[in-house]
Amino acid sequence: MTIAVLISVVLSLAVSTCLCIWIFKRKENKRLAIFFGFLVNSLLLISVAIFFYKLDSQFFHYRAMGLFESLGILAFPFFIPILTCVNFYILQSVRKTTIG
Repeated sequence: MTIAVLISVVLSLAVSTCLCIWIFKRKENKRLAIFFGFLVNSLLLISVAIFFYKLDSQFFHYRAMGLFESLGILAFPFFIPILTCVNFYILQSVRKTTIG
């Protein structure tokens, strides 16, 4: 996986996690927080995919060297549900620490 994909995915995870925790602390609604986390992940990762595609369409050409390398530009949308699931588990642990 190239460093650009890794940085983009980690940055999207960090931003969506901070937003999820902030919304959960303010509204006490886990579903709303996960929904906004999903929206942020979707907007960030799809816009990054479009940006890299416009920058250089050969940048993410298929080089079958690994699981995520073979996805090419589709690596960004592939991580949307994965990051949403990670946000869910982080929010679950935050909820347990605030309750108990």
